[in-house]
Amino acid sequence: MSFEQPSFSTEKHEAFDDKWYERFEKSGSFSDYSYLNGEKNFRENQKNKFISGEIENPSLDYPDLETFDFDEKETALLQLKNEIIAEEKNKVVSQVYRWKINEKLAELRMLKKTKSGDDRNVARYSKFIYGQPEKEIYEYTLSQLKTIVDQKIFSANSEINSAAKRINKELFEAFMNNESTINFGNKLSKVEVDDKSEYTAEEIKTAFESALEAHKLKNWEVIIEKEGKIKAINVNQEKKKVFIPEKRKLKALELQTLIAHEIETHVLRRENGERSKLKILGLGLDRYLKGEEGIATYKEQTIKGAEEFSGLDGHLAISLAAGLDGKKRNFRQVFEILKDYFLITSKKEGAEVLSFAQISAWNRCVRTFRGTTCQTPGACLTRDIVYREGNIGIWDVAKSNPEEIKRFSVGKYDPTNPRHIWILEQLGINDADLEDLEK
Repeated sequence: MSFEQPSFSTEKHEAFDDKWYERFEKSGSFSDYSYLNGEKNFRENQKNKFISGEIENPSLDYPDLETFDFDEKETALLQLKNEIIAEEKNKVVSQVYRWKINEKLAELRMLKKTKSGDDRNVARYSKFIYGQPEKEIYEYTLSQLKTIVDQKIFSANSEINSAAKRINKELFEAFMNNESTINFGNKLSKVEVDDKSEYTAEEIKTAFESALEAHKLKNWEVIIEKEGKIKAINVNQEKKKVFIPEKRKLKALELQTLIAHEIETHVLRRENGERSKLKILGLGLDRYLKGEEGIATYKEQTIKGAEEFSGLDGHLAISLAAGLDGKKRNFRQVFEILKDYFLITSKKEGAEVLSFAQISAWNRCVRTFRGTTCQTPGACLTRDIVYREGNIGIWDVAKSNPEEIKRFSVGKYDPTNPRHIWILEQLGINDADLEDLEK
């Protein structure tokens, strides 16, 4: 970095970016992936046709893009960027916003390409925003998968045996496994808890409210959703609401890890960031997601124990689609490999095994190929690599620089990104700021 050393004279409760944050939040707080959902009945129909073999690849609909005002948001972001370049005297703050606005502009342009069915450019923008899967991590994942395949290939169950042989032929016959430097290290023993009892939706609500209160997170509302519109617990950071399905039940360990993931990571980093000396830390520095999801999964693992890094199937799917082994793949080609993967790793029994494998592979492929036509080999949304690569990165930080852990909750930044560390250091944002926020 070759920026000028800034001179700061900020007051205790004055943020460096007070002048810009609200305008950026208004035009740049959207998330690209939230516009890639489809109409339930249409997607279900495509799933049935695809799994039955009636169609080679599905068509994914994107109804939310039909009314999305791309031009209005792009114009507002470009105008804001130009004003910041012309008027912001703090060179660090100026650069922070330029990086972030460029990322949001890329998201807008990627969504435009999704709407027009331009897979090549969807993939190009996705790589700019989220990066490409790291080959070393892919090979590490393959080495883990090879261990499972080598066991299952001798299974007495003909279906499992055949699935293992297909994976072996597709992925390993020409695979030369370099010795990986990646290692989970010391295993984390599972915490012994009474996991027999289940918490009702009302009890889950009380636990979430207690966690919010403990961290002084005000103006949040926890709602039990009684209309059956959602199946999983949903945390909406923009509306500051937590939605719990009325029939949802959780065991003790599940509830504990969910609070650590959602409240003590995503919500806490959002709130602390907005209250910090750099408000954009509430929405996140550019490309913060690896740190965000890495910290969330790291916290889960320190509670429930772990023997491996998280996010294997998501990273595997994207790596297969992108062709890290030299063969780019479309939806169907990735689905067939993942179906076999879920077959040999499933704990289901009997007739449930194949159905579980098909549905799991479908769901994973929809996440992998959302934003595309599903037809073009190599074109996919690379977003989900952040879970595995982020988790590996945060464990590395925790081992090599444990002092950084104290700063994890200051806002949405990536502790593995040297640029982010540089930004925080230049602006004097550290774990001492968390003590001020808690007062």
